[in-house]
Amino acid sequence: MKSLYRYHQERHFAAPPEAIWPFVADTARVNELAGSPAYQVEERIDAQGRVRRLASAKVGPVRVKWEEGFSEWQENRRIMQTRDFIGGPFRRFQAGTELYPEGTGSRLVFTSEIECVGLLGLLARLSGQITREGNRRLTAIEKLIAESDVPNHIPGASTSEAARPAARRRLVALIDGLEGDLASHGLASKLAEFLLHAPVVALRFIRPLAMARIWNAAPLDCVELFLAAQNRGILAMGWDLLCPRCRGAKSSVRHLHELPEGAHCASCNIDYGRDFTRNVELTFHPEPWLRPLPKGELCLLGPATTPHVRFQGEVAAGMSRSFALALSAGRYRFRTVEAGGEAEADIGGDGIIPEVTAAGSDIRLGASGHKGEFVVHNSTGRLLFFVIEDRNWAKDALTGEIVTAMPAFRRLCPEQLLRPGDEVEIGRVAIVFTDLQGSTKLYDKLGDATAYHLVREHFAFLSERVARHNGFIVKTVGDAVMAAFKDPADAVRAVLAIQDEVAGFNRGRNDGGIVLKLGLHLGACIAVTAGDVLDYFGSAVNTASRLEHQCRGGEAIISAAVLADAEARGVLSGRNLTEDSATLRGLDEPVRFVRVGASEAPSP
Repeated sequence: MKSLYRYHQERHFAAPPEAIWPFVADTARVNELAGSPAYQVEERIDAQGRVRRLASAKVGPVRVKWEEGFSEWQENRRIMQTRDFIGGPFRRFQAGTELYPEGTGSRLVFTSEIECVGLLGLLARLSGQITREGNRRLTAIEKLIAESDVPNHIPGASTSEAARPAARRRLVALIDGLEGDLASHGLASKLAEFLLHAPVVALRFIRPLAMARIWNAAPLDCVELFLAAQNRGILAMGWDLLCPRCRGAKSSVRHLHELPEGAHCASCNIDYGRDFTRNVELTFHPEPWLRPLPKGELCLLGPATTPHVRFQGEVAAGMSRSFALALSAGRYRFRTVEAGGEAEADIGGDGIIPEVTAAGSDIRLGASGHKGEFVVHNSTGRLLFFVIEDRNWAKDALTGEIVTAMPAFRRLCPEQLLRPGDEVEIGRVAIVFTDLQGSTKLYDKLGDATAYHLVREHFAFLSERVARHNGFIVKTVGDAVMAAFKDPADAVRAVLAIQDEVAGFNRGRNDGGIVLKLGLHLGACIAVTAGDVLDYFGSAVNTASRLEHQCRGGEAIISAAVLADAEARGVLSGRNLTEDSATLRGLDEPVRFVRVGASEAPSP
């Protein structure tokens, strides 16, 4: 005995489809608000190499099992999800939401079909339970849309506090302490409100840069807040090793030394390596004492879970298919969910999307294309899910390369170190070396005690100016200092501040003061744990050190690699620059740089 149940509802909204889409597409948040239980997923590879996702959840007294299909969606237009049940009162479930422009607003069409079998299936249908499930999901979407105009509001946030009374009291005490920390930047109360009221889906992988946008806060201030909250035991870190195809976190650990060198993505059926620049991201989640998060999925790989994916659609073997789709200007990657080839293309202001053909394991982009339409040809002998993803996925990602070069990370997370012998490539870091001119004669002239006191004061002078411009001291070697910056423009600002303010440091001193040499270079390096700190090694470090050796006293040398950064170059506007080059020890080709003379402006 089986029957087909159909659900159909329409709603009208004043906002256009692109304003409604983020809430329609956030299927995990919709499911949580609708009261759906988290479900467990097991991924298996079939004989054809295709990933099958088997899921199960307890619904009332019944454990329901199903195979989770890959959702289809076209950004701002349509999302469709399919489940094939294994036993139980249902066989097949398909739900979809479509958005249509309606004047300046939108028409939303919410539909579902479910095949009911047996007595339990009949009872579920006749009792109205299936209708109530559909109503709850539609109500959740309406709630999210209605709240979208509330400033600084987290979609789906509850008016009641989720933490237990004892946990709330502990949080209040910790937040009071955090508010007194300069690293909180006045954001501690916002963090507490978020942790107490946000839905579970917003707490699993909290991204500080995304929260900065919601709170209208400076990005670096927000990152420091989260690092300080972790330091006080409010938040836990998650070092996520992301799959380069689906961007899913296939490995997540609490400590840097636990991060593996590679992982396997069962969803994409590929092995991949660790890259601190591209696929290592630091996220946060509440400590379990505050908000224990349920295990399992609320929606697997939906549009909100993979926000960089603008399109995902199924095309049968040997078939072609056309989809209505609009893409804004930018760079996109075209691939399939299944392991295979990929291709990248820039979409221009005209919105033309190239045709795509899958042949063998290759993805080919056609010379022709269409505006408002995506045409796909599947020339293989198997069904494929095609994907278009925005390559600007990292705009909210706090990558390993960025965070490990932040002073706040070094100060607040000293326990976060690589395991001994582990090496991590950092793609871009600005390195500054400073040294005292004539330091040996300084000790002979002043005596050890006086010279040592001067050197210590000079270290403090340098540290303040490095920290002021978002850098940190990596180490001191004798009288030399090595500092690092994630932003080359900040490194230039720090160098100029040191150069301009050293006269003020020297003024009125009985010991005669100091003459500094400074070298700055930008490039890739290797991060390792050395002496219980994260240290940098490699050609960029060596080049910065050797540039400092080219200095004449009182000047700074800045390499052409730094000047290639437009903002860094702009910081030097109006300065006295002399172009030069030199063949440095260990390098075959001359290195180009500029010599920066001291400013004629009076020092403070």
